[in-house]
Amino acid sequence: MKRKIVIALVIVAAVAAGLFYSKMQHPRSIVLTGIVTTDEVIVSSEIQGRLGHLYVQEGDTVTNGQLLAVIQPQEWQADLAFYSSSKRQTVATLAQAKADLENAQLNFQREKELFAAGADSAQAYDAARTTFDGLKARVEALDRQIQAAQAQQQKAEVQLGYTDIVAPTDGIVDVRAALQGEVVNPGQGIVTLINPDDLWVRADIEETYIDRIRLGDKFTVRLPSGAKREGTVFYRGVDADYATQRDVSRTKRDIKTFEVRLRCNNDDRRLALGMTAYVLLPLGNP
Repeated sequence: MKRKIVIALVIVAAVAAGLFYSKMQHPRSIVLTGIVTTDEVIVSSEIQGRLGHLYVQEGDTVTNGQLLAVIQPQEWQADLAFYSSSKRQTVATLAQAKADLENAQLNFQREKELFAAGADSAQAYDAARTTFDGLKARVEALDRQIQAAQAQQQKAEVQLGYTDIVAPTDGIVDVRAALQGEVVNPGQGIVTLINPDDLWVRADIEETYIDRIRLGDKFTVRLPSGAKREGTVFYRGVDADYATQRDVSRTKRDIKTFEVRLRCNNDDRRLALGMTAYVLLPLGNP
């Protein structure tokens, strides 16, 4: 009797060990540890200048086109006034030059007719022609000066417009990298914006399982609080990343990883940038 009990216990233990081994060798799912991330929009200055006003704080919600900061505009206003005045003066000079040219043209035409009739000297003819040619060249030069002044004026207007720093998109101020009163340079970040409706979960998966993931696949994403939501794969890396494991078998190959991204609904604003998130990947038939 005891022998039968022992045999039965051995059989049960063997079955349990087999089931345990099977589960250990063939897990039903794996959990990928990921992080909530997004693309950041760094709002920077296109000109050098001192921040006269900075209207936003970290955490503020802004809309596309909203004024975020103002660079002191006095320098650019002075440039605009200078080139505008230069243009007006050149236009006035051109008007006088055109009047002189018209008079010189009439005089040259008379001298030309008199010279052809033999009633005037070659010296007078040459003087009239030279005066006409000189004034014609002066008018052309003034035209070019006006074009240059116009271009400089337009440039000054553009530069003056750059003193207003506006939001290029809707978002939340995540980082305020400059303070009011600081001198900023072109390309220097002033604030960083993120779009809370465009967050996603980034995770790395071993190459062993990457062929199980396709664009559009939906997986469960678990937050640190335990709350779950559905995530949709919208990106799967095409190149392998660094090796996460060193294979010690005879094949001697490194186990590499691929990046995957899943977009989740964030209407409830429970996702936060930098938060840890877990992706549940079922391991059924590939």
